[in-house]
Amino acid sequence: MAKKKYSHLVKQLKYQEADGEYMTMMSGADLDGINLSFAWGYRRGLGQWGSDGGLTHSHPYGECLLFTGLDYDNPNSFPAEIELALGKEREKYIVDSPTVVVLPPGLPHCPLVTKRVDKPYGFMAISLSGEHDLAESAVGDPATGEKKYGNLLKKLDLRDTKRTKGGNADFIEWWNGKDFEGFNLNFTWAFHTGLGAWHEKDPHVHPNDEVLLFVGCDPDNPDYLGAELEIGMGEGDNKEIHVFDTPTIVIAPKGLVHCPLITRRVDKPYSFSAISLNTEHETTWLG
Repeated sequence: MAKKKYSHLVKQLKYQEADGEYMTMMSGADLDGINLSFAWGYRRGLGQWGSDGGLTHSHPYGECLLFTGLDYDNPNSFPAEIELALGKEREKYIVDSPTVVVLPPGLPHCPLVTKRVDKPYGFMAISLSGEHDLAESAVGDPATGEKKYGNLLKKLDLRDTKRTKGGNADFIEWWNGKDFEGFNLNFTWAFHTGLGAWHEKDPHVHPNDEVLLFVGCDPDNPDYLGAELEIGMGEGDNKEIHVFDTPTIVIAPKGLVHCPLITRRVDKPYSFSAISLNTEHETTWLG
C-alpha cells in the first residue's frame, strides 16, 4: 500500500520509563518543523525533579507547565502537592490542584519538589521553541517580602460541557496567552468519553500551526489510549483518513485543512489537548 501524503503528521507517542514514571518528548524537528516542543508524562515519585536536573534554570522563550489529575470522575482533583520555585528570589509556590504555570522568557524557575503523592498525576511542559535551550539564570537572595509571581499560576476549573452527543469533550478548560507578552499560545485540556463526530461544521483550517494530543489516563499503561479515532487530513482529492487507537499526536500546520475528527470506539476515558500557536483560537469552518 502506498504511503499516505500526511502520514508523517500523525505520530504514535513513544514513552521512556524510569522508576515507574513515563515521559514522552517531542521537539520541533519531530513536529514537522513548527516552533514548538513539549513533554508529557505520568509522575508518582517524591522529591526534587525537573528538566536540567531539577536545578534552577531559565529559557529564552516562554513555557507553560500543566499539572493535572487523571481521574475522569473527579476532573478537578489533583492527588499531589508540589512545591515550585519562581524568580531569582526563588519564591516558593504550592501546586495542589490542576494548575497551569506560566514561565515568561528568562524567568528563573525550579526546582520542583513533590511533597506528597496520593496517586499518579499528569504533567505537561509546552515550550515556544522547536529546540530546548537555556538562558543565563541570575539567582539572588531568597524572597522575604510579598510574593510577586502569584499571577503566573492559574488553577484550572474543568467545565462540564453537558455533552449529549458526539465525541467532543465532557470536561474542558482553555488557557490563552493574550495577557502575557511573548506567549503566542493557547491550549485546551479535556477528558472525553463520547462517540461520533466532534464538530458539526468540519472540515476546518487555522491561520496558525496546531498539534492535537491524545493520551490515556492509565499511568501504569501509557501506551493504552482507551479509544479509537479517525481524522481527515487534506481536502478534495487529497483528503486522507487516518485511524489510530494508541496515544497519538496529530500535527496540523497552518493552512492545512483537517477533520472531521470522529471517535469510533471508547473503552476508557482519555485526555486530549489542542495546542495552537496563536494567542486566541481562530478557526475557519468549511463544512
